[in-house]
Amino acid sequence: MTIVYIHGASATGESFNYIRDRIPGKSIVVNYNSADGFEHNLKDMQAALKDIEDIFFIAHSLGGIYALHLANALPDQVIGAVTLSTPYGGAETADYAQYFLPFSRLLRDIGPSSWPMRRANKIEIHHPWTNIVTVKGGAAWILGANDGIVTVNSQRHHGHDMELIDVNYNHYEVVLSEQVIDIIKERINMHTSQKYENT
Repeated sequence: MTIVYIHGASATGESFNYIRDRIPGKSIVVNYNSADGFEHNLKDMQAALKDIEDIFFIAHSLGGIYALHLANALPDQVIGAVTLSTPYGGAETADYAQYFLPFSRLLRDIGPSSWPMRRANKIEIHHPWTNIVTVKGGAAWILGANDGIVTVNSQRHHGHDMELIDVNYNHYEVVLSEQVIDIIKERINMHTSQKYENT
């Protein structure tokens, strides 16, 4: 098994240092630049992972959307995933914020009406998949309950075909939590056991 870490927008693989120190095993970190655009980054990621078997994704925020698209493109190579604070319904504020920042490629890629999110809505998840939903925060400029960056509803958007686990952390605290590390370890053990029992 290879754990593949995918960070969130405007972050780097360094955001996983705390988790990686506590989860043993072979792993790689996929870095990307949101300014390059989702489709360009997705193609690069797919090429980088084309020869890797038994992938288990650990992804934060937008990284979870990339993981979902990659699992759909490389279904035979993936065991499962744990995503953290991933807005599967998109970042609602982005659809109108892009009119104030028209040159932001990231805002064009993360709104509910963007291609990556519309496509994500159509993807049926066939791998064991968990989204850890961060419910602490509450930025006043975001309508509805949110973790300071994305809404709780967006994190629960794909709930019909994935496991959802609420945790009392905000969007950034989630990568520094022992509780979250325990959840990830449990899911890795569970899903890898199922994979090898079925082969």
